[in-house]
Amino acid sequence: MKAVILAGGFGTRLRPLTFTKPKPMIPLVNKPVIEHVVDYLVSYGLNDIVVTTTFFREMIMEHFRFRNRGDVRLSYPPEPYPLGTAGSVKNAG
Repeated sequence: MKAVILAGGFGTRLRPLTFTKPKPMIPLVNKPVIEHVVDYLVSYGLNDIVVTTTFFREMIMEHFRFRNRGDVRLSYPPEPYPLGTAGSVKNAG
């Protein structure tokens, strides 16, 4: 089963925390928020996770690059400019 994590946006309401990292990478209980979300999805058997993002995309990709997620597939479709909610879901395909 596939899940989509909408991780785009500039995090303007969380500034100054988001000047140097995207919202999903803000730490919560010693790990980034997005890692909590991925763990939750995996615990319910979701093994194909698409992360849509434009802002600091590489930072999110790098975070998960060396983490062993077992049989979980994380993908990051390119989104060269913010597509909005519907556009991101469509782009996640």
